[in-house]
Amino acid sequence: MMIRRFAIALVSLLPLAFGCSSAGEGADSSESDLVARSDVMARAESWVAVEMPYCQVPNHRHDIDIYCPSVCNRPDNASWDSYRSDCSGFVSFVWGLGAPGRVTKQFAPFVNDITHVIAALDLQPGDAVNNDEHVMLFKSWVNKGSVATFLEEPGCQTSRPYARETTTSVSVSGNTIHLASNGMTFYAVRLKAIAGTAAPPPPAVPSYRVVRSASGNGYWQFKNDGAVYSWGDAKYDGGANTIAHATPIVGMATPAAGGYWQAAADGAIYGWGAPYHGGLNTIAHSGSVIGIAASSGSGYWEATANGAVYSFGDAAYHGGANSIAHAPMISITATPSGNGYWMLASDGAVYSFGDAGYFGGANTVAHSAPIVGMAAQASGGYWIVASDGAIYSFGAPYHGGANTIAHSAAIVGIASTKGSGYWLSAADGAIYSFGDAPYHGGANSL
Repeated sequence: MMIRRFAIALVSLLPLAFGCSSAGEGADSSESDLVARSDVMARAESWVAVEMPYCQVPNHRHDIDIYCPSVCNRPDNASWDSYRSDCSGFVSFVWGLGAPGRVTKQFAPFVNDITHVIAALDLQPGDAVNNDEHVMLFKSWVNKGSVATFLEEPGCQTSRPYARETTTSVSVSGNTIHLASNGMTFYAVRLKAIAGTAAPPPPAVPSYRVVRSASGNGYWQFKNDGAVYSWGDAKYDGGANTIAHATPIVGMATPAAGGYWQAAADGAIYGWGAPYHGGLNTIAHSGSVIGIAASSGSGYWEATANGAVYSFGDAAYHGGANSIAHAPMISITATPSGNGYWMLASDGAVYSFGDAGYFGGANTVAHSAPIVGMAAQASGGYWIVASDGAIYSFGAPYHGGANTIAHSAAIVGIASTKGSGYWLSAADGAIYSFGDAPYHGGANSL
């Protein structure tokens, strides 16, 4: 692949779209035509250096933004004249996309053809932060994870309606970043064709996650190598660590009749004392598998990071989140009846299917650590847990969280009793019990 050095031809000016969040126009470059980060930043700095006035149209065109001058008059330059100088026109220009530029809803997480969502802590110069109202170019970290500098076109309603640099305090949670300067939360976004960036590694799969036994009087912990540890009345039937498997174990579920299934990231299913009904590794699918949940009978659902759900055995299909915009999915949880399921996204949003009731999501409340799991209460509602052990209760009573007590490792999973309690499992194998959940031991003691 060759790295493109931004020789951009002007395109004919077509009827214009309104603002950063309306429809954009212009053909984009091929993903195989790489863009150098140094060129992205050089073009961005040149735009900011002339304090490019905010316009929702290309240069010398009649502006449709009632808060801007009626005609867009900007410094003339053949390379940028045909672009809008609003927030997304600016980002489109520096990334070398077609003029007059894309808009916010044509970048990830809404459209993923040329961009994709990344971990916010992985932001590098030339990446962007995006939501459905505004997009900004990331320049640099001042203090990684807490203070950062951005380049943006802020709008004609602001006190400085031109391109500028902003340094602000930020807070990071998974794929999202909140900026104190404007009070907005954004997804961290990367142009797929940007050079100098390794392909994003698959997400790390935590070990010692916890799964309730069918009776609710015990639990298993499992590692990403497939090893299983049994506590209380949870019977050990084997583990995928004893056989060859190509990808990490990402989920485990148990049918009412006993035994359990383990699901690998490639969709392979390993049954231990439970019948095998097939796996996603045997059929075409998109996205890595992130979890498995058991139906009311002897079937199961597998879910992928893009929100798709696949049914096996007698598990009825109730839909998936793959048809709507969302942050990457991290888990699937069956309802107590086994006739529906919830999907949990990395930002804490919850999506309900079948008889799963929606009670809210952690994306609607402030949380200071990444969301890692979800468990359902037998009588309704659910709990969501973050890696610091904080519990967020929705339609279910709060019984405390590991963030209120000393613990030495990040929380990686949660499982509920058949009453009103839950176990939290940490990355070192420790188990913490809350509500009516009895403590039976943890892998940290082995």
